[in-house]
Amino acid sequence: MGNYRVAFASTDGIQIDQHFGTARYWQIYDLGQTAEYVEDRMTRTSCKGHCEGGFEDTLETLKDCQALFCIRIGPGAAEVCISRGVRVFEARGPIDKIAASIISNRLLDNDQEG
Repeated sequence: MGNYRVAFASTDGIQIDQHFGTARYWQIYDLGQTAEYVEDRMTRTSCKGHCEGGFEDTLETLKDCQALFCIRIGPGAAEVCISRGVRVFEARGPIDKIAASIISNRLLDNDQEG
């Protein structure tokens, strides 16, 4: 597996538990042979419910990340992320287990979008 910087939307640093548009807290990891925690980052909430824009603060804060993991992301937000070269995935559960699965299944090395 290559080396990737990944952001997980999580309020507690343990579980992926936030929707992209309302996520305020992101845990940043470098994934390669192992998952290495880098830091927490905070963003302003992009929307309150369904919205089709206002993601600039989030995208700027996460601009060095190649992939984002959140419990839900709308099609408009996903399109904006993908158009900027950021892969997006919907996932729910413990960050450590999801990170281990990403590494062992080489999820980010394939060409499929999440």
